[in-house]
Amino acid sequence: MRLRHIAATVALSMFSIICGANAHAQTAIYAQATGQSNNLTSGNGYFWGPTFGIYHDSHSLALVHIGYDVRGSILKNGSAQFSSGLGGIRASVVPHVIPIKIYAEVLGGVGFISNGSSSTNFQYQINGGLEYTLLPHIDWRALEVAYNGYSGNSVGNPVALSTGIVFRL
Repeated sequence: MRLRHIAATVALSMFSIICGANAHAQTAIYAQATGQSNNLTSGNGYFWGPTFGIYHDSHSLALVHIGYDVRGSILKNGSAQFSSGLGGIRASVVPHVIPIKIYAEVLGGVGFISNGSSSTNFQYQINGGLEYTLLPHIDWRALEVAYNGYSGNSVGNPVALSTGIVFRL
């Protein structure tokens, strides 16, 4: 009898965890200041500009959250420009005992490159970052590191660093 009680309790707990995975879905919008290494122009310096987007963590299991991110960037250095529209999957870990979130993303989409002539190509981006909770629905995106790749273009693989603000809805 005791074994049945334990089995029923474990089964009910697992059911609650699995069914409750969508109960904690989280949507957020964000804006970042981004600096990206200059692999396009012969001059020194970085490309600078805004990155903005929205993410939605739709599935959760304990500390791990899975969802998607959609973002855009407009980065400039003089007359040269990198712009992109990307979307993809994200995974985050929220320890709950300290007010941080660690995340990783794999994104793909369209990248526009202009430096006298212009081209539009497939772009991919691999991101990792750390967010720190400031207030109940406001996080500081302390650091995001992005590794970029472009098809059909010899601009190398620029690396971007960003910081910004996240508003959880």
